[in-house]
Formats: sequence, structure tokens, C-alpha cells
Amino acid sequence: MVNIVIVNQSRPDCGGQSGQNQAVALRTTGDKVQLHGCWIRGWQATLYTHQGRQYFSRTVIEGSVDIIFGGPNVNAFFHKCSILSKGRGTFTTHYRDLTTSPHDAGAFVFQCCAFTGTSSTNGPCYLGRPWRQDARVILAHCYIGQCVPQRGWDRWDGSTDISRPTFWEFDCVGPGSIKAHSSINQTSGQDRPVMMTSPSAKSPRFIGREPAPAEVAPFLDLPSFFALSRTDCSGSAFPGPAPPCSANEDGPLGTPLPPLQEASPPSQGTSPSPAAPTRLFLVVPAAAEDGNSARYCTHGTVKRFRGVQEAIDAVEPGGKHTTVIAVFPGTYFEQVRIPSNKTRILLRPASVEEGSTGVGEVRIVFNAHTGKAKHDSSSSSGSAGGKIAGGETCSGTIATTASAAASYTTYTSATFAVEADHFTAEGIVFENTAGPRCGGGSGQHQAVAVRVTAERSAFHRCCFLGWQDTLYLHRGSTWFKDCRVEGSVDFIFGGPKARGYWKGCEVVVRGKGWVTAHRRDLAQWPDDTDGAFVFDACSIQASDPSVPPSCALLGRPWGPDARVLLHGCSIGAVVKAEGWGAWNSATDVSRPRFLEWECTGPGASLAHRVIGRQATLQEVNQLVPESTFFYDLPGFPALTP
Repeated sequence: MVNIVIVNQSRPDCGGQSGQNQAVALRTTGDKVQLHGCWIRGWQATLYTHQGRQYFSRTVIEGSVDIIFGGPNVNAFFHKCSILSKGRGTFTTHYRDLTTSPHDAGAFVFQCCAFTGTSSTNGPCYLGRPWRQDARVILAHCYIGQCVPQRGWDRWDGSTDISRPTFWEFDCVGPGSIKAHSSINQTSGQDRPVMMTSPSAKSPRFIGREPAPAEVAPFLDLPSFFALSRTDCSGSAFPGPAPPCSANEDGPLGTPLPPLQEASPPSQGTSPSPAAPTRLFLVVPAAAEDGNSARYCTHGTVKRFRGVQEAIDAVEPGGKHTTVIAVFPGTYFEQVRIPSNKTRILLRPASVEEGSTGVGEVRIVFNAHTGKAKHDSSSSSGSAGGKIAGGETCSGTIATTASAAASYTTYTSATFAVEADHFTAEGIVFENTAGPRCGGGSGQHQAVAVRVTAERSAFHRCCFLGWQDTLYLHRGSTWFKDCRVEGSVDFIFGGPKARGYWKGCEVVVRGKGWVTAHRRDLAQWPDDTDGAFVFDACSIQASDPSVPPSCALLGRPWGPDARVLLHGCSIGAVVKAEGWGAWNSATDVSRPRFLEWECTGPGASLAHRVIGRQATLQEVNQLVPESTFFYDLPGFPALTP
């Protein structure tokens, strides 16, 4: 199995208590099973390695309680994987009992893997506990994060004979490793102290230890390790010895896994090849882990970064791979730009509770508006310092002494700029904090939260926050589903040659102004025949009761041939009766096409419309549904979540 995301959406509160429900995302009951570049997500009992020989490479596995468990008679090897804890629990639980199964040579082996938490607030997560008394789990050359407590390993219950499990850690690093706790360990070696869980216990016990090189060597050679199994190995196609941790190979891991050769970029106008390899980048804020975690195990598919822009800078140009940038929860104060050669990126939270919208987990924030002076420190990522870059204030001043080279324009003020095709974002909040107080009044500054200058972009369950010019569709085709856009003046605008489709989105008015400003001029751009903004089953409402009714218009024409369709939308009382407005007194109100079809709500009456009108069935069929609207873009919006 290659490049697959597997999720069990059962959440820990489904049974009323955290960790009370086993909910397996993947169960492997077979021999010679291989997974490469996958993402397995759940909460309790995420990965069940039931029986046989299993090989996992460059795969992310996340959960909380007994994240990886299995046995008896299972040999599972994890190479360059990332194991993520979402809460208090255990990373592994191995079943092996030599009393009942004397020939069980099973083990879990982790080489060059990382054991970390998704947040610094996570409860402790132990490396493992013995499901049966002869459990065997081996970590070699791994990074162990601060979510792992000092004692490292846990017992199953009070009856566990802790002298029988084999829990080894060989040459591991990180704040949760044996080496990090060596100063407080109570033996001359590097054994982990494990206190008895019974309240009456008076002395420490020991369960995990660091083996000698000769002890661990047979488990790190794959043919030798899988030969330990009593399963017939004839004709085995498993890979040979695992490459060293410093390797950065992209070749095949052995037949029958498909080789990860560099794929040729698809021709223009086609969707990405489904066989294209996937790269996973993790963005981890400084608060989540110490500096070593961002630098350890950075080879292969999984890489770690401190900021979103840093991760984007590391994406391979040319669109040869689909890159998933998974961002740990937090607020990232930085201005982000995806250049045109960094195509096929998926941006999403690293860990969002299944079934939730995810909005609020990850926020990308910047403060820039037209006329504001640029500064070297404010134009670069500010995430490393943990505060808004350049010491910016709402007044637009810079708390530094170096000279400013230029001022922001509408185009360059964007908090997040997409200039590469085939970009998708899911569950991200994008915000420009330059509000109406900056400049002394509402709508005095263009301050873009997201600018899209690309084809085939998609946003799912995202939130766009700003005041004037929040969302700028500069050019290209963009699809939005279940999103929220907030602003006051022209806060959804763009063109020429810009097409936007909003499906089931919330459009939120924060003050007096216009919702849309579409630019389309067929005299100047005669080939802009398809440009339009379409709102399908969306709601247009005030942000809160403080916003007065009848203070906003649905849009105005930035260009004389502007085209906006509201299809089956709910229009609130915040919209004036006339619905639409002119750009200025010279506007030819007969040319814009401001169309409405089967809309409802107090602001939906067409009785007083001057520019806007009811759409014809032909116009509706031309623009709805989205598959028709994007008729010339194969695979779009099928590329979206």
C-alpha cells in the first residue's frame, strides 16, 4: 500500500470517557504486508498488526491509547516513521506470551522513527506496555520527544511481571530518551525507573533498558528479523537490510512495492497522476517540541519545520510529488507565499478531532495593508520569534529603526499568497489583522488575508478573516466548500480572468460596505468569457447584533462586465433592499450581470433591485453546478477533499 490516508473517525468521547473505545483504523492480518508513505489516523488502537510480517516505511501513525498494538506471532518493522500522540496513553502494546505460545518470535522494531506529541499540552504518553508478559518492543536510533515521561514504559496492571517484557532503546535521542534522563536514573547503566503503580509500593522497579549492540543487531537486519518468524519465508519479496538513518533514498523498497521514481509532470489542463508519490512535511511550533525534533529524522518522506513558509520553501519544484504540509495547532505570525513552481501542495492541520470543522486549530496571521511601509523583518516569517514580525502595531508603525524600502500594495499585503496550481487547504484560518482602526476609519486600507493567482485551487472548511479586501481571487479558478469569509468592504473581490465557486459557505458582513467586487471587462479582455463569482447554497449574514441592518450591498462592478450569481442562498437583513450598487456615477448599470436564483431570507426580495435581477434558467445552467462551471478543468474539483 502506497500513499494512502486511512482514518477511523470515532472520537475518544464516543463512549463517555477518553480512551474507552477501541477504534481501529487499519488491521493487518497477513504475511509480507508493506505500507509506504501512508498516514494512519485514529485515537485508541489505531494500528492493529494482528499477525504475520509487516513492514512500514515513512508512515505517520497517530492516536492516544495503544496507538500500535498486535500479536501474537507478529513481526512488525517500522522504518523512518513518525508516531504521534494526541493525548495521554501509550505508543505501543505488544502481545507475546511464551508460556502459551513457546515459538512466538514476534517483536515490534522501530528504526529511525520519531515518537512525539501533537501539542505541548498533551498528557504523558508511554513508549509501551506489555499486553502479555513476554512483549518485545525495540527502538533503535529513534527520537523520543518530551511527551514521553521519565519512566518511559508502563505496566499492563498490578499483576504484570516486569522482569519478562523486552523493552529496548538503542542509541536514541531526545528529551524523553534514556540518555536525557541518565542523571536521574538509579542504576549504573541506563535502565529506565518504573515506579510500582500500587500505592503501597515503596521501591522503584526497572523495565526498559539500552541493549548491547550485539543484542540489537539481529533485529535491525530485515532478512534476519523476518526469519525469526516461523512463517515460511520462501519467495519472500521483503526488502534487504534497512538503509542507515542518514540515507535519503527515493528508490524502491523492494518488490512488490512500486518504485518511487521521479514522475513526469502532467501536461497542462490535466489532473495530477494518482500514482505520484506523496511527501509529508510536519510544521511543529517551538512550543510543541524542543529544537532537536525538528532536525532529527528529516530524511525521506517525513520532514519537520518550524514555520509554514519554511516548509513551503523546502517543497521540491516542478510538481513531481504531492506534498502534504501538516501544521500542528497554533498561531503562526508570518507572511506566506507559495511560488508558482511549488505545485501540488495540500495544507492542513496535523491533528484535528474527527468530525469537527478544524477551524481555529491552525491560524496563519499577518498585519499588512496598502501604504504601510515594508521592513526587512516584517516581510519575512515571524513564526520563529513567536510574535508578529517587525513589532508591528495597529497604527502601522514599525518598532524598529532600520529604513523601510517600500510600501505594501493590495497585491503584496496578502497574509497568504497562492501562486502555484493545484493547491488545496483544509481547516486553516487565514487572517489579516489590519482592521478598520488602522487609518482612523472603516475601509481605509486594503488588507488581504488570502490572494490566489493560480489555477485549480481549493479551500475546504477554511476561514478568511479581514475587513477590506479579505479574499482576493487575482486570477485562475478557485473552489470553496464549507468556508467562512468575513469582512466589510469588497471583501470578496478579484479578476480579470478569475472564477470562484463557493459551496455551502458563510459570508459574514462586519460593517458597512460591499460583499463582492468582480472585475471583468470584455472590451479590454475579450477572452475573459468564463469569469464569474458563484455562491451556491451560501448564507450572507451580519457578524453580530452590533452590525446595523441594511448597511451592506451584495456587490459592485469593479469592471463593467462583472458577473456574480447567488444560487439558493440565504440573504440576511444586513443587505439593503436595492441589493447591488454601482462602482461610481459613470457606471453603465446595464452591463454587469448580478444574478439571483431562488434565494431566501429578509434581504432576498427582488422588488427594489436596480442592477441585480433574477437569473434565467440558461444562466443558471451555465454556472451551476460546479462541475459545469469548471467544465474545462479535468479532475477539478474532484481534487478537493
